[in-house]
Amino acid sequence: WKNAIGSTSSRNMAGLLSGISCQLAKPGLGGSLRLARAAQAAPLSLQRRQLHQTPARQHQAVNPGWPVMYSIVYDKPGWDPEMELEYDVMPRDEFGVPAHIPPEVSTTIRHTYYVPPQYYPFLKKLGDDTPELKPYMDKLMNGEMTFDDYEEMFYQFAKPLKIHRPLIPMPYRSAEEMKRSEEVAWEGAWLSFRQRVIGDYLSRHYLRDFIAGMGIGLFFAWVYIQGHRQYRIDMKLFYLEAPEHKINWVTPRGDL
Repeated sequence: WKNAIGSTSSRNMAGLLSGISCQLAKPGLGGSLRLARAAQAAPLSLQRRQLHQTPARQHQAVNPGWPVMYSIVYDKPGWDPEMELEYDVMPRDEFGVPAHIPPEVSTTIRHTYYVPPQYYPFLKKLGDDTPELKPYMDKLMNGEMTFDDYEEMFYQFAKPLKIHRPLIPMPYRSAEEMKRSEEVAWEGAWLSFRQRVIGDYLSRHYLRDFIAGMGIGLFFAWVYIQGHRQYRIDMKLFYLEAPEHKINWVTPRGDL
């Protein structure tokens, strides 16, 4: 039966294709137009199924071809802020030289300070006013001042901080204040006692609220569970004692 249907459908398709070819073979302008339309519709008649291969996703956490719900793409290749392991950040030393450059090469690089040219007049005036600073200012303007030179200049011209000791209050109490020492101590003890009392009260208060809340919650949970248990019992009795009201069950045979 299936073979007969298949042969019939194949004969119908063959007849349809032969009819289309006969119509296209007719001479005249209409035939050429129909030929052009058929050429446009040719890809539709030559459809075939195939498995489309999706390009492999180059990602750190997802295997290539693994189905995912969504994919987050950043402008920097391989950058994923959600991951702990990030190997795209290049490690560097204290001067900013990449760590993959060996130390015997990176230590030969002279790292100097750069100052914009608009600061040169100020630096020149600073060096003229202070002759001891002139060599360092010249190095800074010429782009030859290194970090070692800066440290040498800093510690050579560093001065201790001036502290105005008269403005610092001394731990001193007058005779009147000394007489009130016991009163101040009693006030401190009174405040400490109040803190201990309020701490004890709050501990008892919140513990009582917690126990009461848990008890009330357990009671209503027990009421819900008992209601559900009784409902199950009632439904079981209903289906046992009233089989004619069974929903979506087998049709009774008459002997129930």
